[in-house]
Amino acid sequence: MAKDTVEIPVPVLSSIETLDELQDWLTAQNPQIVAELREARSQDLAGEFKAWEPRHAPWPTESK
Repeated sequence: MAKDTVEIPVPVLSSIETLDELQDWLTAQNPQIVAELREARSQDLAGEFKAWEPRHAPWPTESK
């Protein structure tokens, strides 16, 4: 299979209703992302996490 081709099983394709659901399925098929999510979850359960700090990037607007 070519590197730019993704195989989606017919039952999966027929069961999705939105592009978000398709994106979720595709994400779940990526072993690197799944490994990173599992690592983040194990760190969270062990209390080894940093509090989330939102970032603010100033963006010039015409209203000011």
